Amino acid sequence: MKLFSSLTYQEKKTLFIPLFLFLLITFFEIVTILLLNSGLIVHTLDDAYIHLALAENILKGHYGVNLGECSSPSSSIIWPFILAPFSGFSFGHIVPLIINVCSATGTLLIFWLVIKSIFRNETADNQRMNKAVILFTILLIFATNLVSTMFGGMEHSLQVFFTVLIIWGLIKLIQEKQISRLLVAAVIIAPLVRYENLALSFAALFFLYIYGYKRAALLSFILIAVIVGGFSVFLLNLGLDPLPLSVYEKSKVVSAGGSIPSLLENLRKNIFSPRLILLIICTFFLFYKTLSNKKSKGEKLFAVCIALAILLHLVVGKPGRYITYIWAASVLSILYLYREWLIEIITKNSLLKTALAVSIIVAFLSYKYISGIVTVPIASNNIYEQQYQMHCFVTEYYKNPVAVNDLGYVSYRNDYYVMDLVGLASIEALNYWRANDKSDWIDTISKKHNVKLAMVYDDWFNRIPGSWYKVAELYLGKIKISPSNNIVSFYLIDKRIKNEAVASLKSFKETLPGGVKLLIWD
Repeated sequence: MKLFSSLTYQEKKTLFIPLFLFLLITFFEIVTILLLNSGLIVHTLDDAYIHLALAENILKGHYGVNLGECSSPSSSIIWPFILAPFSGFSFGHIVPLIINVCSATGTLLIFWLVIKSIFRNETADNQRMNKAVILFTILLIFATNLVSTMFGGMEHSLQVFFTVLIIWGLIKLIQEKQISRLLVAAVIIAPLVRYENLALSFAALFFLYIYGYKRAALLSFILIAVIVGGFSVFLLNLGLDPLPLSVYEKSKVVSAGGSIPSLLENLRKNIFSPRLILLIICTFFLFYKTLSNKKSKGEKLFAVCIALAILLHLVVGKPGRYITYIWAASVLSILYLYREWLIEIITKNSLLKTALAVSIIVAFLSYKYISGIVTVPIASNNIYEQQYQMHCFVTEYYKNPVAVNDLGYVSYRNDYYVMDLVGLASIEALNYWRANDKSDWIDTISKKHNVKLAMVYDDWFNRIPGSWYKVAELYLGKIKISPSNNIVSFYLIDKRIKNEAVASLKSFKETLPGGVKLLIWD
């Protein structure tokens, strides 16, 4: 509050204009989603409902998607625990969006603080600089995928918030020569939100240690090790692997035990990903600043540490939505380190021409992020037309255990057993995948758990068991944005339930939204 009370009206506008635009876009996204989904808020990623399903069982004292069977399908240590207290309420399914909107708003505030510090120039035209703050803060909304990330329902918005909080904390430390409690807290909490943040947190701890804050760095490192290690002990006591099954399933580096060949192979794949190529370019920009005589020791160390965090992600991490945090950190860091150059551009050139040029650059580098804002409602509707309808079929019509390869919504608020054929919620399935088993293990474990019907994407499996009988196919009603496939196949694992299953499917078909097709083989 002290920060805002000391600002002039013109300075406050530099925040309120970007904030108003951000909230306006968010409002229109929510309204459009509600209109498309018959008044239901649906996240754009089915994975969000894995966390929600886990959270509702955490509230019951169990860690797993199916009661009585422990599993670790979440790549976040604390996200399901944050959601758990709300899972018993009717509004529990929208809590991820509420948290994400708050997190993204906090991220926008930090963007503004950094940009404002960049263009704070006593000798410059204040009106011009204020307009530059508005311009760059708005562009960061689009450049860092701030809007689309919120609607995924995952913990990535919270991850980005703690990421930029670390960047801002390091910048303030360089400027004021005083460590902030917020910085230390962010460094410790960030890896608990997502494991990828270990790269940035360790880089920040390295900065603190070299910069003279050895005690704070060592204590923070020990605390991170104790909490992350303690969670691994918790999983081991449940009979699970030391890291979540989702980490093993999504990371070949982790599943290979961090072997040198797996690290090199992961790096090889990453360097051919467009966004990760941009991250490599960012490392060159960062390292270049270490050669500048105009930069302080702290700024050079800051550049090195952010570059190291990027390199760690290149070696161990993944592309896609998993790089949002390190991309935001990179962009913000480069803007700060090249602030003299930015001020010179703003001062010596027409603001309109500068705005046009910078906007074109952002549009070119982040066109997928910008187009994602347009497709958010359709992506949400895809999950509504597919995974939510599958959920309705199981809980309202079929009312028996099922097998799936897309675990999310089917398992959420569903008391019937859900057999996960990919392995996120089933250590059995994961072990078969790891062993590259060519037998009909899918059929074997399904029968073991008395599962008689499966809903899967055909192209996810090299071979569907020969004993399975396809009874129906569910088709999306709109262009595919978020699901892996626009067709879900319904298979009978036990043909003796054919009449019962077909009757359920026919009743279910009458309730489908317009445009969604269900073909039934009777």
